[in-house]
Amino acid sequence: MNILFLHSGGEWLRGSENALLVTLRGLKQTGMPLLWSSNTELLAAAHREGIETIQGSMPEIMIDGERVRLQFFSWVATIRRLWKLIERRNIQLLYCNGGSTCQVGYYAAKLARVPLICHLHAPYNRRYILLYRLHRASKVIFVSRAIEKSTSQKQCFAGRCEVVYNGVDIHRFRPLRERDHQWRERLGLPDGAIVFGQVSSLIERKGIDILLRGFELISRQEPAARLVIVGDGPQRREYELLANKLGIQGRVVFTGNQIDPLPFYQHVFDVNVLASRSDAFPLSLLEASACGLPNLAASVDGIPEAVTDQVTGSLFTAGDHRMLAAKMFSLLPSPGLRRALGEAGRQRAAKEFSMEHYCQSIERIIVEETTASFVHMGRIPPN
Repeated sequence: MNILFLHSGGEWLRGSENALLVTLRGLKQTGMPLLWSSNTELLAAAHREGIETIQGSMPEIMIDGERVRLQFFSWVATIRRLWKLIERRNIQLLYCNGGSTCQVGYYAAKLARVPLICHLHAPYNRRYILLYRLHRASKVIFVSRAIEKSTSQKQCFAGRCEVVYNGVDIHRFRPLRERDHQWRERLGLPDGAIVFGQVSSLIERKGIDILLRGFELISRQEPAARLVIVGDGPQRREYELLANKLGIQGRVVFTGNQIDPLPFYQHVFDVNVLASRSDAFPLSLLEASACGLPNLAASVDGIPEAVTDQVTGSLFTAGDHRMLAAKMFSLLPSPGLRRALGEAGRQRAAKEFSMEHYCQSIERIIVEETTASFVHMGRIPPN
């Protein structure tokens, strides 16, 4: 099958980009995926996977408070380019990774008379649902039940909807029998320290300030505890200043952007934390579980679907740094509890969140939508 994927967004590889790369990697075995995006980092990563790519803009028409984008002429031109590309390359299905790409994808697919799948990795308000034409897609994939529920309550969807959880490579993300202590030494972490860590962008939504305030409370009682924050973002300096203000700058390590978080899960963290104010279904929780780490996360949006409280980790009320501190403190003296939670998380990741399961679900949906389109058009699908 010839599938055209559309992706928009900044110059980074985060949750939705990594989920897309997993999809492309899986489909490469049975089809011919083609990726259109303006994200050069994503295009380079896809190219390394042997995926054909096209660098192209993704214009938008949106008025929402201070956010005004009226790229009408380039929007029309992009729809036309996509329409011609679909016809020229015999594309059988258009796959929009994220909501904004659906605004051009919907009209291109309609002109070319091919089915449209829209994969939503975040919640959208009704204005965005309508202007992006999300409710008109042939099929909408939601990253969690929480996101499906919150989005469906705002607008009826014409097409079919389904939840597909993100997948993680459980063969690569796995526990190790022995750790490489050089990783901790490079970060200046003392031997025997219990290390809490978070892998995320340094933005308000990820709750780094909540994490710092919670860690400050436990560091008073356990000075040997350490916090490692893996990632970068526009608010990094703000959070570094907050750590200084709280007097914990010597116990907190900001690593900056890291291409691969795997060594931190395997060699550095004892507990993986995610203090998000909102989060659809974070891949970092699955990666940590696959590596046998307990997760300590905010109970918001799709996070409770990834972390089973008191089974694979512990949940706290989003925004409550005191409750977060209490949960962190309960894990400090209990290596047996941390190990039990991590082992249960690993088992669940292998059973429910494997990359193989994810790819099979996405491939099944693509085949179903393509076949339904051929039947509707009165054509016989190719062998």
